Amino acid sequence: MNATHTLLVALISVSLLACDKPATEEDRKALTGLWIPDDGSRHTIEFKKDGVFDFVYDAVPPRTVLRIKWSLDSKGKVDIRGDDGSRYKTCRYTIDAGKLTIDDGNGNECLSPAVTPKIPMPTKFTKAP
Repeated sequence: MNATHTLLVALISVSLLACDKPATEEDRKALTGLWIPDDGSRHTIEFKKDGVFDFVYDAVPPRTVLRIKWSLDSKGKVDIRGDDGSRYKTCRYTIDAGKLTIDDGNGNECLSPAVTPKIPMPTKFTKAP
């Protein structure tokens, strides 16, 4: 009985650690807006209030934008979605003092449009005024 009790406590502890905290309205407000890349590439991203996500991957006229959708259910994780609402990818992010870091969870770009040459989305941004 003691071994069963210990195993049960361990399983509950692990499952609680795996749970994500839900995102709040403040989290959504912090993420919403235009973000300027810190690398100087002019590949801006914008999280719009209506759930639209824009990634400008060619800023030279004519400006080329990857437009998809986004949602925020878990703190620190933004879901990139297709037009039909299906989840395409989840990207991890942090915001600190107006600076956004967003990546695939391993330090690599969150998105890269299917174009040649490859144009990866930057990972560090500053919020536009």
